[in-house]
Amino acid sequence: MLMNTHTLIAILVVALVAIGGYFLISNRAAAPTPEEPALSVEENMNEQPSADTEYAALITYTDGGFSPSNTTVRVGDTVRFVNSASRGMWVGADDHPTHTSYDGTATREHCANGSATGSSFDMCRQGAPGEFWEFTFTKAGTFEYHNHAQASDGGSVTVTE
Repeated sequence: MLMNTHTLIAILVVALVAIGGYFLISNRAAAPTPEEPALSVEENMNEQPSADTEYAALITYTDGGFSPSNTTVRVGDTVRFVNSASRGMWVGADDHPTHTSYDGTATREHCANGSATGSSFDMCRQGAPGEFWEFTFTKAGTFEYHNHAQASDGGSVTVTE
């Protein structure tokens, strides 16, 4: 009986060492190598996928508002708005709630189909956390905007020739 207990303990120890070694090796294989560092969440969000348009400015919406709240781009440039907040983001040109200051049309006109027309500075819907929206400015001026879902949060984009 004593021999069987020692044999059983030895088998269990060998099995535990083998299982621990397997997990140790498999975790090392999954870890990034120095040549391929892992990207942080922010780097992944800001990384430009090849199919995306290029953008001239990145504005991040957080629980504290838009950052930067004021930016300058040139006519023809695209601005990307990224929702990093815990709540929804709906970028719309001032004035609230009509969003008429960029192209003169109201939300009920340029969002009639549930999506923005190319000429309106209006997201036309609330984007969830993690989503982004891009707008290409086609005329010069200073255009104030706000989060339609949290109208006290806003900023401006100055577009130069």
